[in-house]
Amino acid sequence: MTDSNVQMKALKGLLLFGISALIAGACFNPPELPDTPQISYDGDIYFRDGGGSGQKDSLVITINFKDGDGDLGLSSDLTDSPFNDVNMYLGNNGDTTAVGKKTLPYDLPQFLDVSSGAQGKLLTMRSTRSAEYSYLPKYTDADNCLYYMYDSVYVEDAYKSIFTGTDIHVKDTLYLENPSPGRPPLPAYVLLDTFFYRTNPNYANIDVRFFYKVGTGSDLSKDYVEFDWTKEFCTISFNQRFPILTSNAGPLEGKLTYAMVTTGIRSIFTTKPMRLLVKIRDRALHTSNVVDTGDFTLDDIKRGG
Repeated sequence: MTDSNVQMKALKGLLLFGISALIAGACFNPPELPDTPQISYDGDIYFRDGGGSGQKDSLVITINFKDGDGDLGLSSDLTDSPFNDVNMYLGNNGDTTAVGKKTLPYDLPQFLDVSSGAQGKLLTMRSTRSAEYSYLPKYTDADNCLYYMYDSVYVEDAYKSIFTGTDIHVKDTLYLENPSPGRPPLPAYVLLDTFFYRTNPNYANIDVRFFYKVGTGSDLSKDYVEFDWTKEFCTISFNQRFPILTSNAGPLEGKLTYAMVTTGIRSIFTTKPMRLLVKIRDRALHTSNVVDTGDFTLDDIKRGG
């Protein structure tokens, strides 16, 4: 049986995220705990009001967790597929295929992680001009930042077919050291364009959805409106990472406390009844059940400084 405390903070624009976990290595036989994490909620949530003047508010929730193999948490260096931050997309006859990222043994940014035999071309802001991709969000939409990214993309020579024959801008050609002695350098390409992308949900391992009440009932689909932080603040959300909880494989049971710190919670939700839905994900990409806080107002759960 072991106890440890883990804390992590990450600054994202106006939003500051903090996670801490108290972990108890549980004395269970493996069959008693499935490998898919299980979570529960005991009503442990509170709000600290920053008091305005740019001071940060804190909304802090604690959930209980159980996991059969202990593979909870992501380290900051786990950024290759399937834990990359964003996916680019290949388009092929109207279909789309997500492409992640991988790290190559060079002092360079990540390259696209293209599957062997993948078909199609990288999708950009211009792709929607084609009838077969007219269903994609238009670049002129107000929420462009959710779907289009002006950035450099690195592609190995073996996969240059994903951009050849297109009008994607090739910014530079690199020549990488060949791992086979005596062989010529390997070409690679730096593309610069406005690419269609989506945030990769597997980059985060705790997901929190915010709702506020507009009706008189308790039906989430009818009486509540979801407040989408990503849409409102452009790629910023409270879906974040908590760190690896233990290096030992085996059953784990404990509490996970997630502090969501920002200057915006009080100003956005004021005295409205609100509700959170929370789930977590392990490194095998098993997703837990969803816990529901039920209704509360910030004043209901307010604590002093």
